[in-house]
Formats: sequence, structure tokens, C-alpha cells
Amino acid sequence: MLRNITKSKIGIVLAVLFAISLFFIRGGKRYSNFFDSDNVVARVSGTPISTTKFNRTLQININQFNQILGKSMSGEEIKTFQIDSLALGALINDAVFENEFDQRGLKLDETIIAQKTRERIPQLYKGNKLNEPFLNQFLQQQNLKIEDIVQIIDFETRDQFFNEAFFNINYPFNFTKKIHTYQNQKRKIRHTEMSLELVSIEEIQTSVDNIDKALEDFYNKNLNEYMSDEKRNIEYIIVDKKNYISNFTPSDFEISEYYNNNKDLYIEREKRTFIQFNFKSSEEAENFEDKITSFKDDEEIIEYANNNNIKFNSFKNLSSDDVLKEIADVLFKLQINQQSEIIETAISKHIIILQNIKPELQLQLTEVQDDIKETITNIEVNSYLDELNSNIAEKIVEGRSLNEISNLYDLELLSQKNLTKNFSNFENDKKDFFKSIISNVFAANKDFVNDIVKINPDSFYIFNVKEIAPSEPIDLSEIKDNVLKDWQNTKRIEKILNESKNNLNFFNELSDLHSLTIKDAEINIDSQELPIKLISDIFEADKGAVVQLFEKNKVYIATITDIVMPKSINEVKELSLQNDLKGSFGTELLKNKKITTNDKLIDAVINKF
Repeated sequence: MLRNITKSKIGIVLAVLFAISLFFIRGGKRYSNFFDSDNVVARVSGTPISTTKFNRTLQININQFNQILGKSMSGEEIKTFQIDSLALGALINDAVFENEFDQRGLKLDETIIAQKTRERIPQLYKGNKLNEPFLNQFLQQQNLKIEDIVQIIDFETRDQFFNEAFFNINYPFNFTKKIHTYQNQKRKIRHTEMSLELVSIEEIQTSVDNIDKALEDFYNKNLNEYMSDEKRNIEYIIVDKKNYISNFTPSDFEISEYYNNNKDLYIEREKRTFIQFNFKSSEEAENFEDKITSFKDDEEIIEYANNNNIKFNSFKNLSSDDVLKEIADVLFKLQINQQSEIIETAISKHIIILQNIKPELQLQLTEVQDDIKETITNIEVNSYLDELNSNIAEKIVEGRSLNEISNLYDLELLSQKNLTKNFSNFENDKKDFFKSIISNVFAANKDFVNDIVKINPDSFYIFNVKEIAPSEPIDLSEIKDNVLKDWQNTKRIEKILNESKNNLNFFNELSDLHSLTIKDAEINIDSQELPIKLISDIFEADKGAVVQLFEKNKVYIATITDIVMPKSINEVKELSLQNDLKGSFGTELLKNKKITTNDKLIDAVINKF
């Protein structure tokens, strides 16, 4: 469990400098524990990574990708981009250094942490007193608790000092120029795609003396692919915040009183409406920038973008927190109708045009009463659920059954028979719950009440596995057609690989044989017209190489006809060695660190998306 800030030395210092009232003593745990900060998703040699930090980092990454793509990502896209792995990896990297700082005695005076906290979150104060309503709202919005904030600022301050002291080094200019040249290379390719079913394996099948024996051997060799679903009967209790909201709704008088005491919380920040044009390369952005200088208005620019397949997004009334920092830094300095210089982010290049500014304004009670109602209700409901959570956890430790817990706290005991890993017979609003419980149920033992599992910040459940029907091999006679298709596709892939080996004319022969459409293209590493894995392989191969990608029942084939290196680069930006040096140093540190992860908890957080 994370240390209690009110009982630590740093807690005392913060209390003095922040003029903290009994809020931290009476309310800090109540307002934050429901978000599960005391559970950790991973530990690095004892240094914890809290669930709330992982959840918050994951959400920030998802929001940034959504902003860049101009749409909300689906759950499948989140998994495809491996955003969960990026978030956890970044937190583990930080924890490696945090652990090393602690082990080596690199510590900060508590007054520095308090000062940095005040610099980072000045809204926490009214004069020299703590703004308790803002703190409460801030903790809920950020899904953090005060210990998380202190730990984040403590680590970031130490990390900044360490980086500047040891890793503030740039690449030599000539080397930087070569890197920029390599990164801006293009590759000319000829490519095509085809269904695997077009590949004839008739001669292979006819050469097999006993096809039934061949299928039986293939079936036995890949037996794990042909197993029946394991089935489990379970009972469970689910606690959902929305079922308790009506019991804690504040009166109109309480809402009005809260508003009058906290008007400064309801000032709407300045918002801006703008068009964002997106480019794969600096060259494309520069060409666009030059072209639109003579255009009269936004409509003319948009028409030009549409006619030339230039991707752009229109964003309305966004605050600085709603956009990437690189874009916000430029956007909120522009005047209406002003165009930005080229902005570079991690994924793309951008040019933005500011269309409108919505100034900061004081919101009236009628505009925010629903928000205040929700805020007060959330505080009270979270307090109740936190207490219920603690009571249930205590009863589980005592060995109470689900039926006893159900009776003690008037909770509905539910059941599900024949649950499988591929179970899908549920309503859409139960999707997150079943994703979570399925992953946990099939990692649990029989007749054992499981620890509390969070689905999201608003709900949790406990369960017990009552019966297990184990997975068994499906008889070959029942799935012979499927096994035959799998065997045939395996032979088709083997044939393509064998025929392409050491055959420089393979690409043309295959194209002629199947009358495939051959496309010529010039691509860079960020091109999106082909699968990412294929593009990556193309840029790792030599000129003249044939690159193939087998994906589902399709094969993509490309041959590299030329490698085009840029003759000159207009601007060479300095490249810092900091990430490389720190990465190498961190890799060495990692060898002596023990990393443990709570996979069930990680899956539960990811599944809510």
C-alpha cells in the first residue's frame, strides 16, 4: 500500500505550506481510494506503478492519437497501435530511474516538492490557503490522489536535474545531417496483392499418397488450434455506481450554495476554432504553404486541399488542454485568420489556420448546475462505494461466501453457466464487464472467492468459479473441412516462399500467371497505402529484393526498384542524444531490477476501452 501522506514527513511540510485543513485527513482517502491508487499494475524492484497512473497515462495517449487522427479510436485500433504497451512501457522506464534515484540517495527537500507542486498547479490555492473544492474536482478529473501528484512531481524534478546533468548532449552536425538524409529517403516499388486461393497446389495435393493421413498428421501437429472451448459455471456480484446515484442527489439549495462559494471553478477557458492540415513530410507542407499564400479565404484553401487529396480536420472550440502541446503552443498565439508556420509532431507535420476565438467567461449557475449536481453526487457516491469496497474486501479475507456477502450488503447474486473465452451472448452495455470477467475467470481456481476487480472507476465485481468443464480436442471428423483449408493455405504459403527464393524474376512471373494489377509507387517510411509491417520490411530490404507479407488469406508482394536519397535538406535540426544515452543507461539499470506486473488488473483497465 502506498504511504499515507498525512502521516509522513512530506505530508507535514505540505500541510504547512499549503495550509491544508482536515480535508486531507478526513477526505483524501475517501475521494481517491475508489479509483484504486493503492493497487498497482506493476512494481520495479519495489517501486510501485499505481493503477491510476497507468489509467491516466493510457487515456492521455489515446486522446493524443484521437486528436492527430481527427476521430475517436476504436478498441481494435488501440490494440493495433499497442497504446497500452506504450503507456506501461513508459511508466516502467520511469520507475527504473525512480527506483535507482531512491537507492542512490538522490532525494529532494520536501520544500522543493511543495514549491514545484504550487508552480505546476497554481489553481490549488486561494491566496495562501488550499482551494479544497478545486482539489477535489482536480483529483476526480485526473483520476489521481494527492500521493500520486506528489510522487509525479518528486520524480519529474529529480529526473529533469539528472537529465540535464548527465545527458544534455547533441549529435555532431555532420552525423545529424546523415540521419536526416536517411530518414527522408524514399523507395520506388512495384507492388501487388492477391488472394492465397489463387495459388494452385493441385500438383502438391496429387503428389500426396494419402491425403487423409496428411491431414491427420497436420491436425495432430497443430492440435492446439483444434480444441473445444473450456466452459465454466460462475456466480458473481457486480457493484455499479449508476445504481446508487439517485440515493445521493443534492438539493437545489446545496447546488446554489456550492456555486456561490466556488465561482472561480466555473470560468470557461478560452477556446479556439481552427483548421488543421496534415502532411507526411516537410516537403509536402512547404509546397502547400507556398501555394496558399495568394488565396483569399479559408474556403479557397479548403477547396484546394480537397482537390489535391490533402488531409485536414476542422476543430471547433477547443481549449489548450484539448490539443497536443506542440500545436497548442502555436495555436494560442495566432490571430483570427492567421496561418501558422509548419508544426512538427511525433506522427505528422501540420499547418493550422485560426478561424475563431471564444474568450474566457464566467459561467452562470443555470449553465453549470448539472455539473455541480454531478460533482456533489460523485463525492457522496464514491464515499459510499469506497466504504462498501473496503467492507467486501474484509469479508473476502474472512472467508465469507458470495451468498453471505450478498445478504450482508443487500447485493444481487448473479450466475452464468457455460461461460467460454469466446462468450458473446450479452448486451452491448455489458461488453466491458464480460471482457474483464472472462479474462479473470479463466485464470482463477474453482471454489475460491476472487479479490475485488475494478471494471472502471465506477464499478467493480467479485466472483466464484463453481464448475469447470475442461477443453478437449475436437474430433477430426467434425472439422475435417476446416483442417483441409488450413493445410491448403499452409502449402500455398510454402510454395510462394520456395518459388521466390533466389528467383529475381519471381514477381513478374507471378503477376503474369494470375493477371495481377501491378502498381508503381514511391513511398516513405510514413506511407499509409500499404500495411505497416510491409512498409517496415521494405525499408529494411535492399534494392531489387522481393518483400512479402502474408495476412489472413491474402499475400502482399513488393519489389524494390530504386532507393532515392534526398539531394539536400533545407533545414537540419539538432538531434539530442538524451533519449539514446538515457535508454542505454536505463537498459543497464534494468538488468538489476525485478519487474512484476499485475496482468489481471492491467487487462481490466484496458478492457474498459
